[in-house]
Amino acid sequence: MGNKKSQGGFTLVEAMITIAILTILVSLAVPSYFQYVLRTNRSEAIDGLLAASACQERLFIRNNVYDAASCGGATANGHYAVALATTNANQNFVATANPQGGQTKDSCGAMTLSDTGVKTAGGKTGTFAISCWKGKRPAGGS
Repeated sequence: MGNKKSQGGFTLVEAMITIAILTILVSLAVPSYFQYVLRTNRSEAIDGLLAASACQERLFIRNNVYDAASCGGATANGHYAVALATTNANQNFVATANPQGGQTKDSCGAMTLSDTGVKTAGGKTGTFAISCWKGKRPAGGS
């Protein structure tokens, strides 16, 4: 009688099925991860805008005018650049956080905050901007 040894391991078909399943899982997970990173980095824009707004309000208290040349610049990790513009003889301002580098892929785009508290994202107001400012995926965004 012959002694048959049982060989352990995977067949080629089993290995191919495993690779196919892993490919599908990765193709679903990677885009979600990148969207998560963009949403997380968006908090840097919000922090930069709030800091610029607070700085402008301190200037207004001292000088009775806003100053567009003050309080802007790159955010902590460089994902956004904050710029300021004044209107109405320096009695009003709008701070804008412009995305830099890979952050330009964020559907919220440039975010703004005015001296009156108006918040926009990607030039839009309403639910789109509210979602962006809350760190969520905006409705109608990618």
